[in-house]
Amino acid sequence: MEEVFMDRIRWLIGILIVALNLVNLPSGRAEVTPVAANEDYDQAILSALVGLVDAHLLQVDRTLKVLAESAEVKSGKWDEMQKLVGAAMTSELPEILWFVQPDGTYYSSEKGLLDQKLADRPYFSKLMDGERIVGELVVSKSTGKKSIILAVPVYRDGKIIGGIGASIFVDDFSRILNRILKLPRGSVFYGLAPNGLTSFHIDPTLDFVDPRQLQSGTLRQAAQNILDHPSGQASYIFRGAARHVIFTTSPMTGWRVAYGRILGSSSSEAEEANKGKKP
Repeated sequence: MEEVFMDRIRWLIGILIVALNLVNLPSGRAEVTPVAANEDYDQAILSALVGLVDAHLLQVDRTLKVLAESAEVKSGKWDEMQKLVGAAMTSELPEILWFVQPDGTYYSSEKGLLDQKLADRPYFSKLMDGERIVGELVVSKSTGKKSIILAVPVYRDGKIIGGIGASIFVDDFSRILNRILKLPRGSVFYGLAPNGLTSFHIDPTLDFVDPRQLQSGTLRQAAQNILDHPSGQASYIFRGAARHVIFTTSPMTGWRVAYGRILGSSSSEAEEANKGKKP
C-alpha cells in the first residue's frame, strides 16, 4: 500500500515540475491572472503540494518504524540506542528524534535525558495504547520550537516498552516547502490541522496560528468552511487583498491543504510579511 502511495507522490511531483516550467516567466516569476484561467494548473499544484508534504512525513514515519524494530531501541536503554537514533536523523528536515518511556521520561537526540516528561501530552496516552502518531502539533518542551510530532510505539515480547518519535520544526518545514516549490508571485499555500492551527504556511510567521482568531470575518468563515469539508474552494479578504484557494485533505495527516492566489496583487504572502504587515 505504501509503495502505491509513494508512486502516486512521485507522479504528482512530476506534474508540479512540468507545470512550473510551463508557467514561470524567464525571470522565475509569473504574472497573477484570474483564478478561473488557471484551474488545471492550480489543481496540479495542490495535488503535488499534498504529495510533497506527505512524502517528507512518510520518510520520517518509515525511519521511526525501522528504529522501533531494531534491537537497540527494543532494549529500552538510551545508552544502547543513542548512536543508532542519532545516525537515523534525515538531512532534509530539521528535527530531533526521541525515545519516551512508559512513565513519560524521555531522551532526545539533541540533549539526551530531559528533565521534563511527556506524560501530559495529549498524544502520549494514545502512543502508549499502541497508536501511531502522525501530525500532532505541539511546542517542543526541549527546544521551545513549534513542532510536528510523529511517533510509533516500541514493543518487546508483545508489550509496549516505550515510543520512538520525531519532532519536525514547523517554521523550517514551511521554509523548505517554499524553497522547493518556487511558486509564482501571488501564490499562497498552507495546511490546517483538524483543531484549526496552521500546520505550515508559505509565510512561516503564520505557523501555529488559528485563522479563525485573526481580524478578518471573511477569513474566519473561509477557514471554518475548509475545516468542515474534505475538499473545495474558499475566498476571503486578508491583509487588504482578496484571496481564493482550493483545498483538499492529506491522506496521511488529515490536514486540509490549501493552494491559491492573492488576487490583483503581485506580492506573495512571504513578501508582505517581510514588509511588516503582520496580522
